[in-house]
Amino acid sequence: MYKVKEQELRKLAESKLRQAGFSPSDVKHAVDVLIYADMTGVHSHGVMRVEHYCQRLLAGGLNAKAKHVFDKRSPSVGVLDSDDGLGHSALVEATNQAIAMADETGLGFVCIKNTSHCGALSYFMNMATEAGMIGVGMTQTDSCVAPHGGAERFFGTNPIAFGFPVEGSHPMIVDMATSATAFGKILHAKETGSKIREGVAIDSNGHPTTDPEQAETLLPFGGHKGSGLALSIDALTGVLMGANYGNHITQMYGDYDKMRKLASLIIVINPNAWGHRSSR
Repeated sequence: MYKVKEQELRKLAESKLRQAGFSPSDVKHAVDVLIYADMTGVHSHGVMRVEHYCQRLLAGGLNAKAKHVFDKRSPSVGVLDSDDGLGHSALVEATNQAIAMADETGLGFVCIKNTSHCGALSYFMNMATEAGMIGVGMTQTDSCVAPHGGAERFFGTNPIAFGFPVEGSHPMIVDMATSATAFGKILHAKETGSKIREGVAIDSNGHPTTDPEQAETLLPFGGHKGSGLALSIDALTGVLMGANYGNHITQMYGDYDKMRKLASLIIVINPNAWGHRSSR
């Protein structure tokens, strides 16, 4: 394991993304999210992802000149079209829009369509808590999880996150995949030559494995409970936005020339609307 200072790591990641052709704003947002993940110990969603973004962009599966379009449907509801750009930038804008609406009406509900991998959802929940708001975020991913009782992949890891401001202290943030582990942790185990824990993955024959090289399909956490949450998140993102869902989503590690067309959701709640003073 190599230890790298934050600023040095930031410069390396920024340089790589700029060379690939990403815009300055996309580079800033992506690196902010990736460094945040590494600094909080979630290395599966850190700068290890830079190479993938560059590969997908160069193959034509990302739009380096994406122009976001925000459609405000009501005082509390909006839809952000990410134009097939980086998910980090899209969710930063969506969270800012949701915060602004929550500041005015008490609630901001922003769906994001035509987007891509956005990194750790906890970053966007932290944005909400820094504004004194409560955040809820979720996103769909490509299929790599077997439904409860199944042996073939259908659901994505479909993560969900929450953020709650705490006066005078660090916010309370919950960020978790609906699978027993995030797929990025399998990739991290491969890179570090380590084992994965029992009960999180099965091999191509449907047998449990602790070898990341043999891990073909992830399992949902809590059996039917994780499956139910993954299904619900697909409904609130892909189905709600008329996007693909389940095993119809373009694979992250494959089909690099295809836009992924993911859907995500950011909800921001203003505690002041319920008579509770925010910590801002």
